[in-house]
Amino acid sequence: MLISHRRARTRAAVAALAALSCVAGAGGAAAQIDWGRAAQREDRRTCEKFGADGGKDYTRCMLAQQRRRDQAPLYAAEQQRANAQAARDNVETVRRIRCNREAKRARERGERAPWCP
Repeated sequence: MLISHRRARTRAAVAALAALSCVAGAGGAAAQIDWGRAAQREDRRTCEKFGADGGKDYTRCMLAQQRRRDQAPLYAAEQQRANAQAARDNVETVRRIRCNREAKRARERGERAPWCP
């Protein structure tokens, strides 16, 4: 009897979680649509500022703005990768400087200097 009660509570919790996930997913989709509309308005304003009122110039401008927007995450990821590599290089350089400094001090004391890879 106790086991069935636990199963019932577990099922109820899973059902509530599933319902909550569906509601949250629908809200996320609506937010994505609103964001897309805001982005399109911003692109339209940008193209109007460039003087593209309509026709082929406007289409080219809107496509360029969409391309810029689509590639922005890729550029950001590449920049993040480059920054991470620079940080790793900096850590290695500092390690090498410290190792060489310790080796120099050991030689000055007349001791055998540690090997610095």
